[in-house]
Amino acid sequence: GEEDFAFRTAGGTVALRATDDALTPYGGLVPWAAFIRHTGIVERLAETCPVKRTSPNAKPVHDILHSFLLTALVDGRRFAHVERLREDPTVAELFGLRSVVGDDTIKRLFGSIEESAGAAWVGQAAAPIWGALPEQPILDWDSTVQTKFGHQEGAELGYNPVKPGRRSFHPLVAVGAGTRLCAAFRFRSGDTVTATQWQSAMEDAQATLGGRKIWLNRGDLGLGHEAIMAWHEAVSDRPRYLFKLRLTNNVRRALHALPETAWQGPAKAGVWQVAEGRVRLPGWSAERRVVFARKLQGETPALAQGQFWHQVKHELAAYVTSLGEPVANAWQVQAMYRERADAENVFDELKNQWGFNGFCARSRRVSALAARLLLLVYNLWSLFVRLLEPARHVEAAGSRRWFLVIAARLVESGRQKTLQVSVQGRWWEQLKAGYTRVAQWLASTAPQLKHP
Repeated sequence: GEEDFAFRTAGGTVALRATDDALTPYGGLVPWAAFIRHTGIVERLAETCPVKRTSPNAKPVHDILHSFLLTALVDGRRFAHVERLREDPTVAELFGLRSVVGDDTIKRLFGSIEESAGAAWVGQAAAPIWGALPEQPILDWDSTVQTKFGHQEGAELGYNPVKPGRRSFHPLVAVGAGTRLCAAFRFRSGDTVTATQWQSAMEDAQATLGGRKIWLNRGDLGLGHEAIMAWHEAVSDRPRYLFKLRLTNNVRRALHALPETAWQGPAKAGVWQVAEGRVRLPGWSAERRVVFARKLQGETPALAQGQFWHQVKHELAAYVTSLGEPVANAWQVQAMYRERADAENVFDELKNQWGFNGFCARSRRVSALAARLLLLVYNLWSLFVRLLEPARHVEAAGSRRWFLVIAARLVESGRQKTLQVSVQGRWWEQLKAGYTRVAQWLASTAPQLKHP
């Protein structure tokens, strides 16, 4: 036809033409659409939206939510990236949408919802997720810097190692140990530190985790403060804590005051040793259990020091905890803290593979709700991928490539819809095994809401 193009390639001349067929690059959306529908979370959000939309021309909240969540899922990094989905004829069919909405529609809805109301709204709807947590979870707390450009409400100057002098937000997140699920979230301005508003975030987590009793809070240098430790100690049934201490002069003095006989483990290069003591640092209201660790790194030559003898050099660490000796000895305390490193991988994944820094607008309400909903779809996708690949966590960069980005054609015959995916060989065998597990899960669990 007149609109055909012909290109001479290494494989011969190839004609190129447009088609009205319902094609999609996201063939993996079908089991995801069934999974997300089964949880009932988006339907619950649509039904309980804090803002009632009365205009007959208003886009349904259900459509707006799916449009945003899918944008984040397919590696969108900006609100405008929803345009990638608007030309895909299969998306509205699979998710029961009138249409995929534009970015202005998404931002208008988000901006109409008060920040506190949005937090409660998403928190209540996300309740089914917490069934994946153990009955007594461990929460790993950390904060991150979201650098912002231009003029954005609530962005302030603060600690920003990547872009010093730029305004930012400084959200606080808690990750369920061993699950990679983000179990708590606090949206904060950039002029805060890790410990700022921690107690409020902790109380929110206790209220929203479906009755689960948090057993242990772990955190890095920013949480080892008197106020936070005293909060844990004030009531006997509150969680235990394990925080890393900054190696201040007072902490170093306490470490060096220990006799050599207190250190457990061989004094060999590259090998950790541990010791512990009861310490009351300045500003602390009581003595607390502190576990010290050191690793011999070798000797510093005398000439380099300007001295007559060699000096032993160690890598040092210190941890304060309310865990007693019967629960965890010094070696176990160090090991438990080191397990917390997996939470850092969650932040890396969110910022580099989920656009956690990217969905922002001038309105703080919009940025805060977008971040909260992005964590929601991250949690849901993590659970979904565990059905497909139960032996390990697959980060988004890999799971999208294997389970989402699959060329496909939607075919309708009568009332039957079929999505034909272009896969073969070992890839199809892997997908079939995963789809079987998803189908079994759907058949064995009751849907959270009745659907039309």
